[in-house]
Amino acid sequence: MAYWRLHYHAVWTCKNRQPLITTEIEASLHKYLRNKGAEFGGIMHAVGGIENHVHIVFSLPPKISIADFIGKLKGASSHFVTHILQNQSEFDWQRGYGVFSFNDGAMTKIIAYALNQKEHHHKNTIRASFEKWSEEDDGVCVYRDENSAPW
Repeated sequence: MAYWRLHYHAVWTCKNRQPLITTEIEASLHKYLRNKGAEFGGIMHAVGGIENHVHIVFSLPPKISIADFIGKLKGASSHFVTHILQNQSEFDWQRGYGVFSFNDGAMTKIIAYALNQKEHHHKNTIRASFEKWSEEDDGVCVYRDENSAPW
């Protein structure tokens, strides 16, 4: 058995950032995401969000691709809302997602942040880097000291 500690915080939004996660479907959607994530091989720590996006905190073994995991979660949950819950709206997720890795020591804070989204948005105590992803930002941020030696 391999030793690993790979923790992630993912965020993705409803299509066009529409408020499609109504109070009628929120609890069922969050429960579905937790259960389906575990079915896909993830260790699910938290699912939270507001009416136009979700925050998911999970750990993945290295044999599972983050992109595949999130893609499966988004596809399955969209199908769940439209076909199982028979939500009348045209529910869909926006293309892409944001994902951040973190260490064991940050787990409690990241879980609390994900679970308390309504409060963070109400009090405007959100972390901008977690909330402001857009399709135009699709890609990696490169952090490099201009004075450092070339790679």
